[in-house]
Amino acid sequence: MKRIVFFIAVAALFTQCAGIEEQTKNKVAIEELLTEFEACKEGSKERKACKHFTAEAICKYNGISDFEKDEGGYLDYDDLFIAIVDSPYWEFLGDANDQKTLDDAQSLADRGFPVVCVDAEGDNHFTVLIITGEMSQSNKWGLNCPNSAAFFPLKRPESYINKTLNYAWKKPKGLELYVKR
Repeated sequence: MKRIVFFIAVAALFTQCAGIEEQTKNKVAIEELLTEFEACKEGSKERKACKHFTAEAICKYNGISDFEKDEGGYLDYDDLFIAIVDSPYWEFLGDANDQKTLDDAQSLADRGFPVVCVDAEGDNHFTVLIITGEMSQSNKWGLNCPNSAAFFPLKRPESYINKTLNYAWKKPKGLELYVKR
């Protein structure tokens, strides 16, 4: 009996470790993604040629395929909100004006979970990645904000990595955070 329990425990541990390894497979460094995005924007004369890149960055940074299109490529940034909200794999964490939600978002990102913040009230529902790093106090928001990366398809505002979430938006009103568990 002890032998059976031991084998079950070892099998469960192996399965969990294999799942963790699979989740972190093919991750791309955030610095490399910013370089790729800047090259995409410089290499195209079209104003919004790289509007797929936020979805691509979320997938590559987190080692997931959630926002890849069946026919190849990635969803445009204005399609991400519906894809996230309609997905059974993405969970609503809370609103960005809640400190506990922001703390949870940073903690989950630091532990390797894909986390995003979406402008739920904006026309395009722009999405920003929460990435590993340190939280910092935002005087504008009056909250500690998680580390983030944004790939703006237009020239302004400038895309960035390793800046707090308040860098992307003036106020937390209407911003929602989601995690893929």
